[in-house]
Amino acid sequence: MNAMWGAGQMMFNKILVIADEGVKIQDYQQLAQYVFQNLNPATDIYFSQGPMDVLDHSCSKLGFGGKMCIDGTNKFEEEDDENFRFQISDFRLNSAFLQERFKEVHSMNVSLIEKEIPVLIVSVEKNRKGHVRELHQQICEMKEVEGVKMILYVEHTVDANDLGIALWRFCNNLDPKRDQVLVQRPSLIHTDKTFACLGLDGTIKTKEFDNFQRDWPNIIVSDDATIKVVDEKWNQLGLGEFVPSPSLKFKGQMYGEEAMVS
Repeated sequence: MNAMWGAGQMMFNKILVIADEGVKIQDYQQLAQYVFQNLNPATDIYFSQGPMDVLDHSCSKLGFGGKMCIDGTNKFEEEDDENFRFQISDFRLNSAFLQERFKEVHSMNVSLIEKEIPVLIVSVEKNRKGHVRELHQQICEMKEVEGVKMILYVEHTVDANDLGIALWRFCNNLDPKRDQVLVQRPSLIHTDKTFACLGLDGTIKTKEFDNFQRDWPNIIVSDDATIKVVDEKWNQLGLGEFVPSPSLKFKGQMYGEEAMVS
């Protein structure tokens, strides 16, 4: 981990995932399954801080912020702790129940769990300081969430069920060391085990709720003329099946000033 972060421009890396020869890292779904099968959130996630890309707006200071390494390698006997072993089948939480209990929750994505990747994505509207930390602790008190190892929180304007966009927004808005909260408690299902779940706050940070002093940028979107030109040229470019401009998803989403247009 530290060797990688000390290798040239790898110093700017924010989230590092390490696997071993037991999986092909080119197959993303298989890789995620393998990593989270081997992961104990209480012992296998490491936080550091150091140089960051100057374009990373989520750092509390320009060019300097938190880093996270996820150790997804198969553990030796000395490293393993059976007390933390859970099956994803223990998970029983549904979106309707969560939204009924917590009005600030706008959507919940369980698509990764359905692929045996114990990660939940939750869209939340913050309204006070420490809100996401408090929400994560309350969610983790429920026995229905056992089996999940990580919960990713995104802004309420993000559709948690649009997986690609949700993960993109989450990673952009995260300083891992600052925005993490780990919950550990005795299991309510397996009396001989300990449940652990890491919460990561990938929401927009503000001065009001997060004591965040830096400007937060809007998403840059293409103007209508540019979108029209690209659409008209699509079939000539050999790009495959037509894909609508991603900019269409973000027109009108602003964080205090008019949306940037290029």
